[in-house]
Amino acid sequence: MTNIRTTVVVVPREQFRLTRPALESICAHTALPYKLVYVAGGSPPSTRRYLQARSRQRGFTLVRTDHYLSPTEARALALPHVDTEYVCFIDNDVVVTPGWLDQLVKCADETGAWAVGPLYCNENPALGLIHMAGGLAHIREDNGRRAFYEKHRFPRQLVAEVQDQLRREPTELVEYHCMLLRSETFDKFGNQDPRYLSCAESLDICLQLREAGYPVYLEPAALVSNQQPPPFLWSDLPYFLLRWSDAWNRISLRCFRERWGIPADDWWIGDHYGWLTGHRRLAWEWVAEKTRKRLGWRRGTKLASLIVETIAAGPGVLRP
Repeated sequence: MTNIRTTVVVVPREQFRLTRPALESICAHTALPYKLVYVAGGSPPSTRRYLQARSRQRGFTLVRTDHYLSPTEARALALPHVDTEYVCFIDNDVVVTPGWLDQLVKCADETGAWAVGPLYCNENPALGLIHMAGGLAHIREDNGRRAFYEKHRFPRQLVAEVQDQLRREPTELVEYHCMLLRSETFDKFGNQDPRYLSCAESLDICLQLREAGYPVYLEPAALVSNQQPPPFLWSDLPYFLLRWSDAWNRISLRCFRERWGIPADDWWIGDHYGWLTGHRRLAWEWVAEKTRKRLGWRRGTKLASLIVETIAAGPGVLRP
């Protein structure tokens, strides 16, 4: 075990339906020796049985809770099991491609980076539809007023269209969809604020590292792809609605503002709150599509709202 330098930590993002293909891609496409810690909070029975069987077969550490977890909470639960030089956090709905971890570690070794992110894609990784290839994330001052600025690089473009612009380089932003960190990060900075329930924790860790002078890098030779809903499984809706609940969104954004001294009326805060609200609405739209097919537009819309409101008010969903 002494030659194992990296622990891969899988945490829940917003759904459980992709647990199997995502985990199997890690098992199939990771050549570099690694430890695996899988954190599963509130997963449905079929997912729980699969993870228990797989953990026995492959000998990885399975950390389970009966209640839902925020990703930040899940990462904190995993850290006591990390005793390697690097830790690579990855969401439970991310599919990896061959060589992904090798390239991330190689980048950190050769550049001295404290955080390394891959080329992030969406949907089938073979399509090469970019989610982001690094980006900007910094605080600037205009006339004495602090403002936050974030911009993803090459969103919704195809890899083939920008291939000649993709290279290993410093960046201001990588995301917890998949992020390699030096484990020493948490000795220096401690665990992240648990109030990061739904958003902004990637921004926070990148700002902390760069403020302290620790490099953050993009390594596009590593490619991963997150699989966003829809479709949904009915059993995933309670977690999705909690994960993007208005309460969790507001708490997270307030935490970020307070940590970095950003005014409440900052443009980015309002814009990102709008994105979070729109993302949560995906669940309602998916339910409404089904109810309208059966009951027509008016009755189906009313029933969809009732169903979503009932699920959102279910046990555990309002847990702070």
